[in-house]
Amino acid sequence: MAQTNHTDITIQGVMNLNHNEQLLIAVNQCMLLFLLKSAQPLKILNLGLGTAGIERAITHLYKNTPFINELALFESVEINPDMLSIAKQYFKLPNNHPVHLQNAEHFIQHCNTQYNVITIDIFSGDIHQGFLSSDSFWQNVCACCNAQAQILINLNPKTGQELQTLLVMLRQYFKCIALIEFNEYKNIVVMLSNQSLIHVNKDEIKHAALFKTIAPSLHSDINSIYHIE
Repeated sequence: MAQTNHTDITIQGVMNLNHNEQLLIAVNQCMLLFLLKSAQPLKILNLGLGTAGIERAITHLYKNTPFINELALFESVEINPDMLSIAKQYFKLPNNHPVHLQNAEHFIQHCNTQYNVITIDIFSGDIHQGFLSSDSFWQNVCACCNAQAQILINLNPKTGQELQTLLVMLRQYFKCIALIEFNEYKNIVVMLSNQSLIHVNKDEIKHAALFKTIAPSLHSDINSIYHIE
């Protein structure tokens, strides 16, 4: 989900019918920034299926490009069966992609896999799920991650205080935080890791072969990237 700066329009998802692997919104493109520096084989968990943009993009990159060499595991979690049906019928969810129909908080609480990438894009309307502000949720996320893991969250904080409170909590669990603001969208993408994220900057994005290919204007769509390390 992305909300524009100029209006109250909320965009759930957009798909190019001729190139359905493309992510067309800068907020969604940033959810692939883990590929600037990623340990492989990749083990990816996507919390929040939405219109399956991440699923289409990663599957395409793995099957058709040199940018993902090893994809050991890629699965998604979605609570709404209607959303899963829509993704299959209208948004080209890749065949045989595993989707767990359950609450993301419950899935994380009981997961027994060590992921090195977790992407989180979970909203109820334009409001975050409450568990994103829960210590127990992030403790469980950490238990599901290996030492090189990167976590990316699409956020739409209503106030600066709400964002600050969340960042203070997240800093207890992750040594490194990158905060990405956009020119055209109110959303903020937050990257978390216990490894440095200093390489996540507009210059690196501009010159990375991957992003030149799949998102050539992303660096100019980003307003600022702030680091806490």
